[in-house]
Order: sequence, then structure tokens, then C-alpha cells
Amino acid sequence: MLIDSHCHINSEALRGEARGVIMRARDAGVLKMLIVGCDYEDSCEAAAMAEDFSKFGLYASIGIHPHEAKRYDDIPPEFYKIVKNKRVSAIGEIGLDYHYDHSPREIQKIMFEKQLKFAESVNMPVVLHIRDAMNDAMEILTVHRGLKMLFHCYSGGLEFLDEVLGMGGMCAFGGALTWDNKASEELREVIRKIPAENILCETDSPYMTPSPFRGKRNEPAYVKYVYEAMARERNISVSELSKIIEDNAKRFFSWD
Repeated sequence: MLIDSHCHINSEALRGEARGVIMRARDAGVLKMLIVGCDYEDSCEAAAMAEDFSKFGLYASIGIHPHEAKRYDDIPPEFYKIVKNKRVSAIGEIGLDYHYDHSPREIQKIMFEKQLKFAESVNMPVVLHIRDAMNDAMEILTVHRGLKMLFHCYSGGLEFLDEVLGMGGMCAFGGALTWDNKASEELREVIRKIPAENILCETDSPYMTPSPFRGKRNEPAYVKYVYEAMARERNISVSELSKIIEDNAKRFFSWD
């Protein structure tokens, strides 16, 4: 079994052919996928899609992405109802993005903090989007270190790895692991060091397409290329890695 721990089948690029995307993933051996919400509407769609396609192993997370933080003064009240859906497995993606700064940084921090408290109140793990903001993110997360945390598209390098692991954080890796550039080599260094119990694989589709399809639209089916790249770096077989990822995902998301 392969698992895509972060995908956006609810995105404009994929929602129109969601069934086909899911079937292609299934044909590629991807039997569980987490559809991620980035705002209220997106989160509602993620939860509904996970329910509609539950027999194909779809789950959802709900949250307000840092890009969208400026649109909200507080947690949408409806989240307290949606989170009770049995297919909703996490709060996210939430966090800080100082690369694009689509929302003012102070507003990002406020919404991040509110959503961490929300996750604590409903006893759910969090899916984190942290880009060019590790120092501020770790300062905030230290106060909430009791939460189960997944660093989506981990980009903290070796510099922050020990701190992340010290919080019990999981790290997910995607298509960038297959690319040929300096940043990707740094990712591969992390892969060689990180303990097996702290890793997950993802696509972030329709973004972050792995080689050999880089430049084209990404799909959950392509997570197999991430598995292959990770298995090479850890000098194990894909089948060994898939069992590790399956166990990690079940433990983190409380999946059956």
C-alpha cells in the first residue's frame, strides 16, 4: 500500500476529474489519501469529497492556510461541526508562510495560534505549512508541543531537524526529493538522517510534481516516485518503506 499524506484533489486543477484522479491513484497502489483544506470552502469540499469517496481510502483535513489568514478573524464556527465527521483526520494545513507573505505576518501568527488551540480542543493532529518561517513557527509550536505535528513539505533542513524531532514531529516529503538541485540534495541529507518513525510521503498535488513529470500537473498516483527516491536514500526496498509509511500514517492520523 502507498499513501499520499497531502493532496489537493479539491483544487480547481483536479476537482473536475476527481474520480479519474482517484482511480489512477488506486491503479498505482495508492490506497489512502489525505485531501487538505486551505480555507472554509476548501475544507468543506475536502470533507465532503472524503465522505463521497471513503471506500477508496480518502480522508480530509480542515484548516485556514496562512495565505488565507487575512480573510478570517477567527475559526469558522462550522469547523466545530465538520471536525466531527469521521473522515476528518487532522487540522490543516495551517502555519506561517513568509516566502509569499500573502497575509501580514502578525495576522498569520494570530490565526496559527488560534488553530493550534482549536486542534487541542478537539484532540486532533495538525498538518503544518511552514515556509521561510521556521524560527517563528518553532517558537509558537513549543507552547503546543503536546500536539501531534506533521511538517508538510518539510523544509527546515538539518538545522531544525533535531528540534522538530524533539517535539515528536513527523516530516512529509514530496516531489522535490526527486529533483536535481541544491535544495533537493539537502532534503536527501535529511532523509538519510531522520528516524524511520518520523517520515511520511506526499504529493501536494497538483503542485510539486516529481521527476520525470516535473513541469506537468501532479497527481496522487505520482507519489510512487517519492517512495522510490526515499527508498534509495535509505537503502531499503520500496516494499519495506511502504510498510513503514503505512504504520506511521495509521499512528499519526488514527486511521484503521
